[in-house]
Amino acid sequence: MGEIRRIVALISDSERSTVVLALAARLARTHGAGLHAVHAVEPIGSGAYMTPEAAGLAVQWAAEEEAKRRAAAAARVAEASRQTGLPITLVHTEHDPVGEALREACTSDLIVIAQRDPRHADGTAPALAERVLVGSGCPLLFVPYVDTLPAQADGAPPVGGHVLVAWTPKRESTRALRDALPLMRGSRQVELMRFLRHDEADDGMTDAAVAWLGRHGIAARTRVEHLAAPSFQERMLHSNAVDVPIAGALLSYAADAGADLIVMGGYGHPRAWELAMGGVTRTILHSMTVPVLMSH
Repeated sequence: MGEIRRIVALISDSERSTVVLALAARLARTHGAGLHAVHAVEPIGSGAYMTPEAAGLAVQWAAEEEAKRRAAAAARVAEASRQTGLPITLVHTEHDPVGEALREACTSDLIVIAQRDPRHADGTAPALAERVLVGSGCPLLFVPYVDTLPAQADGAPPVGGHVLVAWTPKRESTRALRDALPLMRGSRQVELMRFLRHDEADDGMTDAAVAWLGRHGIAARTRVEHLAAPSFQERMLHSNAVDVPIAGALLSYAADAGADLIVMGGYGHPRAWELAMGGVTRTILHSMTVPVLMSH
């Protein structure tokens, strides 16, 4: 990705959408991009009722609740526009929030979205982020639902001062690194972190990636971690015995090093495999503590 010229903020019924809008607006200002908000929530169902009277009341209630949530989303976007001085257009999804998000992604450079908080319903489909990540061809910037970084004046976390790239010479990782270029150009520090098996030697591709970044004016350094060999019992119990410690080590090092952005490929394994076995992407989506840029 050469430049960021159009950003889409996927917002929900959660107050966390305020932080998503604030971060998206900051990035839009920094990169001279247009900002578009999509209220990507599932429609409220009126249920099935035995009598026409009950059905009529249910439909009326659903319409009133839908109007309330739309008004709340519009007020949130209007306030973000007022505070930032940026025009923000808003689209309410009618019946297919995933489809609407994918349509917007076709002509966008970046999607900003909140990490799903399992403790609170926010009106979105459970797999919204995963479906948009896999189907959009557009990088997603996730805002964690927990605040582990000090908020900036706009209320959003810092992003891009210290970037940690989970690097491997594969398509998803390469795409993520390329997509993150605009966010890394003003970084104080960029690190490429590569995980190798205990018996695996670095093939030189990590240094090649650092040299490539240098040609883009980005100074980076490498960090190579060798993973301990999983025991026979771990291999028997978990097909992803190698992937499990990678996600934990990545998050641990990000916290220790003070990184404010993780860049990584998403679903290097087939998504069905990760859903069944787990994996780095799934673990990070559930456990991130700093903003994460993912590309598939």
